[in-house]
Amino acid sequence: MKLFNSIEKRVSRLLQVKFDKSTGFYRHKRFGKWVYIRLPKHLAKESDILWVCENLFFHHYLPKGNDVVVDLGAGYGDEALYVASKSPDVTYIGVEAQPVIFECLANTFRQPGEKFIASPYAITDAESVKFVSHFSYAAVGEIPEGYIDVPTMEWADFLRRYKIDRIDLFKMNIEGAEKEILQGIDNFSFIKRFIISCHDFRANNGDGEYFRTKEFVVSTLEKNGYRIKPFNYGISFANDWIYAERADL
Repeated sequence: MKLFNSIEKRVSRLLQVKFDKSTGFYRHKRFGKWVYIRLPKHLAKESDILWVCENLFFHHYLPKGNDVVVDLGAGYGDEALYVASKSPDVTYIGVEAQPVIFECLANTFRQPGEKFIASPYAITDAESVKFVSHFSYAAVGEIPEGYIDVPTMEWADFLRRYKIDRIDLFKMNIEGAEKEILQGIDNFSFIKRFIISCHDFRANNGDGEYFRTKEFVVSTLEKNGYRIKPFNYGISFANDWIYAERADL
């Protein structure tokens, strides 16, 4: 039975995923657009993507109109295409510093239009950040030092480069680095909402105390005038997401 399920899963992937000769990547349809991925096994179930979009990422607030979204850890761009399918006029700046995944994201973002921007920078004050090929996130904290240099940019320079003077939704899923990002923001007033994946569940799973960020994230946002709306799904990774909005909204 286990072997049958494995074969069925592989066949399902092959039916959904196509090799794109022009880019050297694989691609599959999501919300009417192509999502580019590194390998067929990286195909995510549409039901899973819908669940996280509807119950986590955009549960409390779905970007609309001419909103500006900044997404740190944008991955292959599935959730960005979800937003595009609902609100095509949104400006969506997806940041993905892992080089191969960034290239896939850039191909995904060619379709919704010029308001969907893929950015390759690790947002940090550090002069150098290194990745390793098999990780999809920065080799930071207690993750072993990598060997692929990725471009870095300080927060203030990032805002200037992309001409950002307001953020309607600031999304983060960056494997523990959310603490460093919040520490680097000296002015929260132009950010209306956050949706942040904290990673205490990884610390609890033995990956290291670097990933225990929830208490810091909540206290920092509350101190800067945000109301917190937690999630209570009884699922560790889901419950570590935090939505926050300015109290004056």
